[in-house]
Amino acid sequence: MKLLVMSQSESRVIVGLNDYRFVASLHVQHKSISLEEITESLGLRPQRVRRQGEPRSSPKGSLLSGVFDANHWSTDLMIRAGHDIDQFLIELVTTTLKGSSEFTRRIEETGGSVCVFLGVFATRLCDFEIQPETLRRLGAAGISVRFDYYPAEDREQ
Repeated sequence: MKLLVMSQSESRVIVGLNDYRFVASLHVQHKSISLEEITESLGLRPQRVRRQGEPRSSPKGSLLSGVFDANHWSTDLMIRAGHDIDQFLIELVTTTLKGSSEFTRRIEETGGSVCVFLGVFATRLCDFEIQPETLRRLGAAGISVRFDYYPAEDREQ
């Protein structure tokens, strides 16, 4: 039996021995494309932005040495109820970012990056498969995927 429970930005997947939650965000970085152009082209509202040349700071606001070397744009992504990681990724490229692949490819081709971050919080076994078609679509759009794994109790904190 497969059970998926979703809050607004998190999904829990329980199937077989698997039991994990995941969250997702989209990150764009580029030296010359403006934050405003990124927002307009993706049709998504950023939750965090950093302009090239601004002083660097930690997530909690403490100043760090140096300045940002590129514009950084990111937003948390919604996860549809009933979707596992592969389903989430395929919907991202076919629905959420539909019509943006030319822009995301341009970012990648001109030295920037577009990355989907997935934070996975596992209580037991955590395995999933990303289908070849999903990988092809992500690659064709110039989008990379980053997985970070955490013990489930980290999500509770």
